[in-house]
Amino acid sequence: MHDFGVYTRQELRSRDVTDSDLRREVRRGVYTHEHNNWYSIPSADPTALAAVRKHGALSCVTALEHYGVWLPPQVDKVHLRGNSQANRDHPGRYCRHFGRPLPVTTILDDPHTALRHALRCLDLEGITVVCDSLLNMSLRMRSGLLVAEVLTPGEVESAFDGAPEHIVACFNRCDERAASGTETMVRVRLRSLGLKVEVQAYVPGLGHVDLKVGDRLLIEIDSKAHHTGVHNYDEDHRRDQVATSLGLHRLPLTYKNVVYEWPATVDKVLDAVRGGHHLAPRRRKVSTDITAEASELDYPVDCPDP
Repeated sequence: MHDFGVYTRQELRSRDVTDSDLRREVRRGVYTHEHNNWYSIPSADPTALAAVRKHGALSCVTALEHYGVWLPPQVDKVHLRGNSQANRDHPGRYCRHFGRPLPVTTILDDPHTALRHALRCLDLEGITVVCDSLLNMSLRMRSGLLVAEVLTPGEVESAFDGAPEHIVACFNRCDERAASGTETMVRVRLRSLGLKVEVQAYVPGLGHVDLKVGDRLLIEIDSKAHHTGVHNYDEDHRRDQVATSLGLHRLPLTYKNVVYEWPATVDKVLDAVRGGHHLAPRRRKVSTDITAEASELDYPVDCPDP
């Protein structure tokens, strides 16, 4: 666990710092008494120090990021959680969960508490992105690809206890196979249009591809904003050749395509669907009516496109 350099009195006691030791260390400048039972050291993490000075703890998506969870790209501020008194003194400053405020006993919330608060901060797509990431981390741990998981699937599900039905429904739409948040975003958005989307479909010569729409439209998605151009260009060319040889239509998407250019990106996908490029040759039917095409695919609507 990362040491933020900010501690409660109870945490210092667990490190065998007695009351007399603490008074002496405060006089020497080893510790600074921030407020109430909180202390810091000179090298304390600035974000954590700012949080404790606002009578809060790092929670919600800020805490989840520390645990390696994939976050929606729109998350750009520090999320804090306060106890009952802090919420009364500073209404609107802190993230809340579906229940009464909990005591603050450490500077970084545990993953379960952080997730409970994220369920109230994020939109439906963001909730699915975060939970897919947690479930995928658990899957990789069970497959021997990670040393430890952040939360078990049961713990992820229990974080929804007490949440409204439309929030709980997001858990039922999660998929532990999703390898990145951008993959989750595309899956959620395309299914909301009525398209049949298969996750991590296996294709000979290509391995598992992120998404397959219909019978033969393959969508592969960058999970990061930056990547190495030469390697990706060569690999993209190879994968295009393999897909073509198998009679498949491949559509690679960048992080930018998904996060910042979605209206133009979804038009490309729908153009392929209208042209019947997602259907096997015997089923192929060119259509200019995406509503009719989606109806033919008969797939339930997923989380709405935010």
